[in-house]
Amino acid sequence: MKLSFPTNDRKTIAKRTGRCEEFAVYEIENSKIKNIDYIKNTHEHDDDDHDHGHGHGHGQEHGHGHGKGQGERQHSHSDIMELLKNVDVLLVGRVGKYMKGDLIESGLKYQLTKKIDIEEAIDEFLKGSE
Repeated sequence: MKLSFPTNDRKTIAKRTGRCEEFAVYEIENSKIKNIDYIKNTHEHDDDDHDHGHGHGHGQEHGHGHGKGQGERQHSHSDIMELLKNVDVLLVGRVGKYMKGDLIESGLKYQLTKKIDIEEAIDEFLKGSE
């Protein structure tokens, strides 16, 4: 089984999945870590689409358009889905609505965790899947 985590320091789970430095991919076999790979996050960030109230200069609302029609997706994480196509489960602290939609659409399973430390999150996940 391959578990992946967004990370900026290779120890903890990053708060912003789409903006993490890289994805840690842990290969687990018989409840033991067999291998760890790191995949650089190549996701392009458009600050207008990702700022979420920090620096917009016009309030916290989000129905005000970023050059997109009403109901139209503001940004895509398809490049991240491609990076993680061989992963069984992505463990994250939280997931935004656009990321969640892309995860569902791609078929990549994800699970929320309250753990910040990657190895603690792995232990928790393995205990829950016994």
